[in-house]
Amino acid sequence: MDVHKLKSNLLVAYIMRFYYLTLRFFYLCAMWNKNDIKYFRRVLLEWIGSNKRDFPWRNEGVSNYELILSEILLQRTKAETVSKYYDTFFKKYPNWEKLIMATNKDLEEILKPLGLHTQRAIRISRIIQEYKDKDGFLPQNKDELLESSFASLYISNAYELFILKHRAALLDVNMSRVLSRFFYPKEFKDVRNDVLIQELAHNVINVKDCKELNWAILDFAALVCKAQKPKCYDCKLNLKCCFFEISKNNIEDETEEPQLSIKYDSGIPLNTDKPLKVVSLFSGCGGMDLGFEGDLIVHKDSINETINPDFIEENLSHDYVRLKSTKFQTVFANDILYEARKAWVNYFKKKGYSSEAYHIESIVDLVKLHKMGEKIFPDNVDVVTGGFPCQDFSLAGKRNGFNSHKDHNGKIIKTEIPSVETRGQLYMWLKEVIEITKPKIFIAENVKGLVNLTNVKDIIQKDFSTASGNGYLVLNPIVLHAADYGVPQSRERVIFIGIKKSELNLKALRELSKSQINEEYNPYPMPTHAFKATGKNLKHPVKLSSIFNGLLEPDKTSDPSQKYFSKAKFMGKHCQGQTEINMNGIGPTIRAEHHGNIEFRRLSIENGGKQIDELTKKNLKERRLTPRECALIQTFPPDYEFVIPASGSRFFISASAAYKIIGNAVPPLLAYHIATRIEKLWSLYFNKELNGSIVKSRTKQADIPVTTG
Repeated sequence: MDVHKLKSNLLVAYIMRFYYLTLRFFYLCAMWNKNDIKYFRRVLLEWIGSNKRDFPWRNEGVSNYELILSEILLQRTKAETVSKYYDTFFKKYPNWEKLIMATNKDLEEILKPLGLHTQRAIRISRIIQEYKDKDGFLPQNKDELLESSFASLYISNAYELFILKHRAALLDVNMSRVLSRFFYPKEFKDVRNDVLIQELAHNVINVKDCKELNWAILDFAALVCKAQKPKCYDCKLNLKCCFFEISKNNIEDETEEPQLSIKYDSGIPLNTDKPLKVVSLFSGCGGMDLGFEGDLIVHKDSINETINPDFIEENLSHDYVRLKSTKFQTVFANDILYEARKAWVNYFKKKGYSSEAYHIESIVDLVKLHKMGEKIFPDNVDVVTGGFPCQDFSLAGKRNGFNSHKDHNGKIIKTEIPSVETRGQLYMWLKEVIEITKPKIFIAENVKGLVNLTNVKDIIQKDFSTASGNGYLVLNPIVLHAADYGVPQSRERVIFIGIKKSELNLKALRELSKSQINEEYNPYPMPTHAFKATGKNLKHPVKLSSIFNGLLEPDKTSDPSQKYFSKAKFMGKHCQGQTEINMNGIGPTIRAEHHGNIEFRRLSIENGGKQIDELTKKNLKERRLTPRECALIQTFPPDYEFVIPASGSRFFISASAAYKIIGNAVPPLLAYHIATRIEKLWSLYFNKELNGSIVKSRTKQADIPVTTG
């Protein structure tokens, strides 16, 4: 090529580059106010002074080797999880010399508890190969870095920051969220393809305290500017935050219960009157737990005293009764829904339970932490219960079954992850907890729709049977209709019961192994009401008119769970949830994924309403069921608080969240029937007597003024 032509081309290139940089400078100056950037830096650097998280890779004197590998471990993984795993990896591979001896299989094995083990092992193997090829020399400048195995956006930036000591942004989805919310709220875009957010991040962190500012942004994202339920009203940046300015009138659920440091297996004080320890998984707001604990309030029509004369502890006013306490105590509960935990803790604290009993991590993460050597689950567990996620088997859902479209944290799957971690296969992780805790009995429940999917019931029963090396006798699962047990609702659940063979006495093992179990040994409770069931001494199904008697209308009540409700308009009979309940019958299935289409308490005459007296004589208006009414249909006690206001227009638990956690729950009364049946059979199965007297607990009524009779 002609030398003059080459020089000319280079000159054009330099001019174009200068033109681009000038345009970019003015564009960025116009888009992001310099003073806002300074304010952002100053506030976060002050904030981190008293809020900095303590992780081993942030300590002084950490080697470059540990810094590099730590960033690979941190990809798409919570820092707290990596912190607990940290010693596991670096004790086995403390330096390059040890690491380069590892095979890909070795790496996959040690990385398995952390998740994404295949991807991490491949990345580390590439780095090992590069380390060998270059005789232990790592990239010494940015050009070498871009040609190396560290060339991905996050890893290369981390390498620049920690190893090359350049100013670089630890830009991931969390930092992107904080920056975009503060400077320019936008639709989510993969940071690898978002040039704008990359430029913004570089501008923000381009200061002397670059490393501290990076950590401040990441810690702020984890503790305040969370992906879900950000603490906007407590945020130090909200005076100038674009997201807060746009959203402040619509922020409902940002208020959270003050969180304690998580203390796994924290030694929950045991009640000697409740000697049987229960580990509750997928606990939600505690429907199964309320039933297993007992001492709850239900309508008297829900109890058949002829069949169960020992159920009632005392009669209360307004036709309510208090059920006797059981010998079971919940020592561990978990769910991924923050609203469920808030409701559970709020209710059970009245009974003296600590919030430490409830863990918000997914069952997958908890099992992984156990495999890393953490003490997660209690010892000497007697019962494990688990209502593993049902949406993938439900008639009301998409029915994806094992091939769920969501992961174990309830998030939509956008990339390939191990299939055993999908929501539809979380029962396998329930099985892992059974193998870890080795209870005498486990109870798992799901929707009736599960039995209609090809072989699913049989597959799950067989999988449960293999727990602890075929150590459990898993009985044929039975579909129970809640209305046959005094629950005023059309709700059917399939119940799996497994019993540890080595704990059973010989006679019990022989009886339970029969294809037709003798009634004396059968752990499934007998029906008490005649909805689908037939037999002697059965009561009529419970009517909604009975359980709603005494409830005030939303505009007259002081109960937030009755006052705040869905205002979704009538959408036509062709849509789900556009029907009126039958006050002289049982209620509809209370769904979790109602999406604003919860059934109507009453429809207007124009929309086909049949509550004529209420509409004409009492002049009551068309409206949907309230969270309180849904909870009573589920047999939650009327003193259970679901909608909890915070301050102003904010909510600790909103009406929308309340509908979801109520619909997800097992009816407490159905759970009580299962619990009391198992309690009665305990000494027959295991030859162990249970001592201790019943514990009374008094709790305040929410709306229906129940008092001791």
